[in-house]
Amino acid sequence: MFRSTIQNKLPGNWTRVLAVALLAMVAVLLLREGRSAAQDFPGVVGRIEGDDLEVITTTPGGVEKNAAPTAVASGSDVTLRSGHALLMLDAGGEVSICGPAHFKVIKSSGAVTLALDYGRVHPSLESADTFTIYTPTIVATPISISGGLRDMTLGLDPTGEMCVLTTRGAMRVEPQFSDQSVIVPQGGRVSLAGGQIQSLQIDAAACSCEFPRASLERSKPVPSETPSTPPLSRSVGLLNHPLPPEPKSVDESPAPSAPKEGPIYTVLMPPLSFNANAPEPPPNPDPETILLVREVRLRPTVVFRGHVNPAPTQAAVLPPSQAISSKPTSEPPQTQPGFFDRMRNFFRKLGGHTPCAGAGCST
Repeated sequence: MFRSTIQNKLPGNWTRVLAVALLAMVAVLLLREGRSAAQDFPGVVGRIEGDDLEVITTTPGGVEKNAAPTAVASGSDVTLRSGHALLMLDAGGEVSICGPAHFKVIKSSGAVTLALDYGRVHPSLESADTFTIYTPTIVATPISISGGLRDMTLGLDPTGEMCVLTTRGAMRVEPQFSDQSVIVPQGGRVSLAGGQIQSLQIDAAACSCEFPRASLERSKPVPSETPSTPPLSRSVGLLNHPLPPEPKSVDESPAPSAPKEGPIYTVLMPPLSFNANAPEPPPNPDPETILLVREVRLRPTVVFRGHVNPAPTQAAVLPPSQAISSKPTSEPPQTQPGFFDRMRNFFRKLGGHTPCAGAGCST
């Protein structure tokens, strides 16, 4: 009896052990497939927005075609038929694209590579990660100056002509089939044809590419209109007093001071030359041939500020004869005594009387 009971229980235990083993094997296989699928899935580079845009990405589940806005992964093929697009990088920075344009984005070990077939791209990079632009003939690498922002534009026509604008930082341009390289300095405007520099002065407007920022702003919700109280009507009658005038605000801010004029310096030197076929770069210009011209404005040493009063007018000096005659006389002119007056005065003198002179003397 005891032996038969043990023999009946053994087949059930083995069944349970086999079921647990099978479940463990299935779990291991599923875990491996999940890990391999996660490894095969491309890493995300950033997010793109645009007008007439198509993004094609190859995933383990197949090929996905998405329109903007959508995510851009490593290996995604981007086609901008017209308008503008903006690629916002996860590592920091953005890339403005002007259509028509076609390129592919690849990310490996933190470095981003943009393989451009045609179109204009304007990378504005904040991080120090490597960013490279590949074209059929040129490899362009933005260079940061003193760890600052890298901001530049590269345009490629289907005919092969290329333009480069460097707003912040520099750009190294290397032909793929040559060991030479050219560095476009900050603020440079260069056009290239077939990997060779064609002009150092181009129209910046023809090569610029700016994404319209107004399209990124979300429409703000319109606040609900609340019923407001009707305005009070002001009637002017016989018993109403006139309203006082509203005070006008007076701007008391001081007037802006005139900018200070400083000297202007001009450097005159021989023109720089470049020859792509020369094995060595041309020698630097001789410092004796460089002329520094300083333009200044000559100012007087003494500056008078004020006003001059006119001299007082002097009165005309009259001769003494005219001055005496011009004085008014207070006494009336005396008349000469007549014959009878002289006789009367004579007899008065004989009698000891004082003679009377002038008009009005009584006899």
